[in-house]
Amino acid sequence: MIVCMYIKKVTRHNKNSDKTYEYLHLVENIRTPEGPRQRLILNLGKLDVSPDLYKELANCIDGILQGQTSLFSHDPRIELLARQAARKIIEKKSMAEQAPERQAEFLPIDIASIEASDTRTTGPEHVCHSIWQELGLSEKLLELGVSAHVIPTMEMLVIGRMVSPGRELHTYKWAQSNSAIYELTGSPLKSSLNSLYRAGDLLFKNKDALETHLSVRERDIFSLQEKLCFFDLTNTYFEGEALANSRAKHGRSKEKRSDCKLITLAMIIDSDGFAKYSHVFEGNKNEASTLATMIEALEKSRPDLSKDRTIIMDAGIATAANLAYL
Repeated sequence: MIVCMYIKKVTRHNKNSDKTYEYLHLVENIRTPEGPRQRLILNLGKLDVSPDLYKELANCIDGILQGQTSLFSHDPRIELLARQAARKIIEKKSMAEQAPERQAEFLPIDIASIEASDTRTTGPEHVCHSIWQELGLSEKLLELGVSAHVIPTMEMLVIGRMVSPGRELHTYKWAQSNSAIYELTGSPLKSSLNSLYRAGDLLFKNKDALETHLSVRERDIFSLQEKLCFFDLTNTYFEGEALANSRAKHGRSKEKRSDCKLITLAMIIDSDGFAKYSHVFEGNKNEASTLATMIEALEKSRPDLSKDRTIIMDAGIATAANLAYL
């Protein structure tokens, strides 16, 4: 049990500049042979909390950790911050107490006496995690030189897109507050919004190698025939100016948003709907001119698909030049 905890503000100075940074620390007083000392329980970071609420926040955290069922705080924001801090303390303590090998222990429990708090979803995540494992994605990422510490964030990012689609900020909040995904993938070395952006960049950097791996692995798992290859393109638009994106160009939008810059996605799939290869082109790319690029890239990644295959495409791509090329 944690007692006599309180919050204090800590100021740090950057040695290479004149900047100073302020953080809130949750600490407790402990007795040592050298006398009373402060022990850091949790770094709360840069919380926008008034100093006159420090005591209330610390008491609220303490109450949650001790299992109190009464109202912790009249301020909903203070209670939310306290629950987030308490969850981190519990996770930190749980990781410290985990033994390499532990005997299973079974006890009778009166389920009518159980109360749930900080509930999270795990069903869809478990299904996706099982598929991730069967596809051998973690092993492939390690083979590609990705750090094992980053893989939980990558898996969370991919599964989050399937379970609760949204941008990175939405996925980050989903993993932090609504999902038990890290209980399946393991905790990442660092959990921050920026770590999601970096993980996404790293996934895209290894896109071709991952697509080839998935194409072969899915073929083996599902005994795919791969006799037919369907090729088509679509595009999507940016509402901003996308000045830093060299592929964002004005073109004919399939969503009737030709006023915006576009990018074009080309994809080859088999008759069962499994992707074989994909590529992102400029938004103003002529669709007919993309076929040779896609076929040659597919042959390079999957040489076994270079013969005895039927390519199906729409009339806009089936030009005389493309038919002659095929």
